[in-house]
Parts: sequence; structure tokens; C-alpha cells
Amino acid sequence: MAITINQIAEICGVSRGTVDRALHNKGNVRPELAAQIKHVAQEHGYTPNRAGMALSRASHPIRIGVVMHSTQTPFMQLVLDACRREAKRLSAFSTKVIFRLSLTLDPVEQVSMIEELVEQQHISGLAITTLHSILVENKINELIEKYNLPVVTFNTDLPASKRFCYVGQDNFAAGRTSAELMRLMTGGNGIVAPIIGPSEYHFAYSERLSGFQSEMERIAPNIRLRLTNLPNDDSESAMHATLALLDQVPNLAGIYAITPGYDGVCQALLQTGHAQNVQLILHDEIPTNLRYVKQGVVDFVIGQDAELQGSLPLSMLADFIQLQLRPPKRNVFTDIRVLLRYNIDNLL
Repeated sequence: MAITINQIAEICGVSRGTVDRALHNKGNVRPELAAQIKHVAQEHGYTPNRAGMALSRASHPIRIGVVMHSTQTPFMQLVLDACRREAKRLSAFSTKVIFRLSLTLDPVEQVSMIEELVEQQHISGLAITTLHSILVENKINELIEKYNLPVVTFNTDLPASKRFCYVGQDNFAAGRTSAELMRLMTGGNGIVAPIIGPSEYHFAYSERLSGFQSEMERIAPNIRLRLTNLPNDDSESAMHATLALLDQVPNLAGIYAITPGYDGVCQALLQTGHAQNVQLILHDEIPTNLRYVKQGVVDFVIGQDAELQGSLPLSMLADFIQLQLRPPKRNVFTDIRVLLRYNIDNLL
């Protein structure tokens, strides 16, 4: 039989209330005593009763903050929906999830959202789609060092920070995967255009491009890359850029689109009659992209599991705050799903 709180209290020579405060990080316990109590609990296999904990916390629920950027894009909407479903589930365990959402890639705004959640909402943990900025990195490190606050990054990462865990795709590997697919489709020859949205603060975008470029250089030296940078992450910008590209490079062999403006790329190919002779790889398993696969406009879509990215960071934080359960590893990579016209029928 597992040890009880009363038995832990007896072994440590303290009150039941002191054990409860130490195990559930409620404060007012000397650090060395709290460490001793946790060691005894772990050594004897103590397992908290989550339902009982939820009941005891009913008047003071755990508060988890969620900060997300680019929430206007279709894929991030799927991730946000998964977050909200997990938040609803966790509400049964006296856990309140507080969302702060942004349409921009502004590090100053993101830092301001984090500060408001910590200083005014008094969160106990943070899940964040980080912007790749020293401002954000320093703020995350401050949360961990000053407040001992667990931080989980998801969808896009800040690997140099002291964050608790990252949940999302290995974007460098996804870029390499796309390079191999493009090599196979083009026979390793011709001009291929990576099209990328604003990536100064978007680590996922820059990692995909880096993986694609480095792998192309290694496996397909006869392919020439023509990089196209978009000023905005939208279909109109992507369409204008693709039309200009097709006009300047009439013998274009392929396009690798790293941008939520996928619809604009596809429309440009359809309008110019290049949909059948330009190989096209997109990211994000969203309905419009899959329909373009079905039409033969898109050859491959690289999926990355929106459901897991949205739900797992919140459950990880709740498990750590309530039960002191740490993630099994520092990076939890979602699958790199290669979708083509033969394996998407059940997704449409």
C-alpha cells in the first residue's frame, strides 16, 4: 500500500499541514525541510489523489498562463482549439487557464503579456509559443530564476532559454525531410524556390529553411535555390511574390512554402497554368492545404500534430504543479507527417 500524508508527517516529525504545503508548493516551509519531505514521499511511492487535491484547491485554483502569437493563421487556430479543450478538461481539477493571444510577431508585446500574467494574474506556470528574441529569452529565464515558475514552449522554441520543456516539431528535421522529397520529385536538378514568411523572430520558420538549405546542399548540389522572403504572412503577399517568381523563372522546378500564405501560392500556380509542372511542398495539415493536395496542386504537406501541441503543454504544467511529475525529456517532438494524395482521405 502506498504511503499516506500522515505517515510522511510521522517519518519527518512534522505536521500533516506542513507535508501538504511542501508537496503542493504552497510555501511557508523551509527549503531544506521541503526537500526532505519530497524525498521521503518519492522514496516511499507517494501518489497524490488528484480529485482530493482539486477539492482542497476549489477556492484557490491553480492558474496557468498561455501566450500565443500568430493566432490568426489556420494552423495556430487548430492549436488554440486544442489548448481550449485541454483547459476545459483541467478545469475539473481546479485549474484555471488564462489566455493571452496576439496577431503579431512583436517581442515587446509578448514580454508585456508575460509580465501581466505573472504580476496581475499570479500564474503558477506558463505555456508559450515563443518569439525568437533576447527580450523574451531573458524574461523566461527571469521567471524560472526569480519565481521558480515552470515554462513550457510549444510550436516554436527558444532552445537557449532555461525553459522546462519544448513540445512541437523538430523544424530543422522537417526542413531536411522537405529537401529529400524535393530532390526525389525534381530528379536533383533545376531551380527550387523556398518561400518564407517573416522569420526574424520566428524560430520555426528559420529552422525549417536552415534544414532545407543544408540538406539540399548536401544531397542535391545541382539544384539552385532562389530564396523569396515575404513581407507579411498572408495569402495576398504570397500570391504576388509567387506570380513575380514565375514570371522571372519560367522554368521553375519546385517551391517549398514556409508561410501560412499557402493559398496565395496555390492560386498563383493555378492562374498561370503552372500547377502541374511546378513541384510544391507546404507545411501544416489544414483543410485548404489538403484540398489542394486532392486537386493535384500540392504534392506533399508536412503535418505536425496540432492536437498534441495544444494539449500536452497544459497537462505537463498541471502535472508538475499538482503532482511534481516532470516531463520525461526536455524536448517532446511531434511526428513529421508526410501527407500526399494517397493517405489523406480520412482527414478531409
